[in-house]
Amino acid sequence: MKIAAWSHPHREYPEGCDDVDTMRRRLEQLREAGLTVLFPFVAIEGAVYFESETLGPPERDLLAPLMAAASEVGVQVHPIMGLSGPIGPGRGLYRPPLDLADVPERAMSWPCPSWAENHERAVLVAGEIIEAYSPAGIHLDYCRYPNSELLTKNPCTCERCSEARIHWLGKPYPEPQDLRKPGVLYKELQMRAELVRSFVESMRGLTDQHAIELSAAVRADYYDDALVEGQDWAEWCADALIDTVCPMSYTLSLASFARLIAQHRRLLDGTPVEWLAGIGLQSSIGQLDLDAMDRQIQFAADAGASGVCVFHAGAIGDDELALLRRAAKT
Repeated sequence: MKIAAWSHPHREYPEGCDDVDTMRRRLEQLREAGLTVLFPFVAIEGAVYFESETLGPPERDLLAPLMAAASEVGVQVHPIMGLSGPIGPGRGLYRPPLDLADVPERAMSWPCPSWAENHERAVLVAGEIIEAYSPAGIHLDYCRYPNSELLTKNPCTCERCSEARIHWLGKPYPEPQDLRKPGVLYKELQMRAELVRSFVESMRGLTDQHAIELSAAVRADYYDDALVEGQDWAEWCADALIDTVCPMSYTLSLASFARLIAQHRRLLDGTPVEWLAGIGLQSSIGQLDLDAMDRQIQFAADAGASGVCVFHAGAIGDDELALLRRAAKT
């Protein structure tokens, strides 16, 4: 079984403990437990942790020592690049309707996928990472619109989304009665999916140019969340737009995890991509205990996943290392 993990280098390696030797010692532990791929957040919440002419001076360059340490121990590093959310470099933002409901502050700074400039800027930055650091791949995250519960009542009213709707709705924004019509909802979701897919296609072109892999962290609930947010990852996989898909199946409930895994198995059957089941060891959902983590890993393996991706590396302690070591041998 393949073992991967998402990582927050800025938290795991504080200033003064962010040298190559320190990182190598930690990565040696992970590698000995079977981990072969690391997906690090290198730009998050406005802070940048790699050299970029586009984004300006970094808080710290953590990617350079991480790449050096990973190379020494045989771990592949695929830096995370987002289109939207806290890791996106875009500037055209989601805009709520004027009579907005309870829109969270986070959504107000969410780069909207309808802006080609956001796509271009993210691809440009990913290109800088590839040229400067030579990673084995690029990992996509936050490649979508804001969360589905927000979009259901508050579709984006930014200039570009409004312009796009004129062509199929005849007006810039759907009224409440429009949002109850299946045809309007279909066209709205189709619009979002096409805009997000165009970004993934651009990233695929970039990674193909450099002969490296493209992978993606995606919303676990395909029908209730991913499709509503324009993230038609099942179609991406069927069309081989990405090499590896990591649905983020974060839950403390084995029953909920099993439901999601069963859905992913159906959607991915026959596609050419590698499937790593996302395990939320420590996330906003809570903390998995060791027994629950073991059961989820085993269930994913039995369902046919190629491996697991753990969120997050900083939460992996000695007990979890031992568990992963056993899982890697299956």
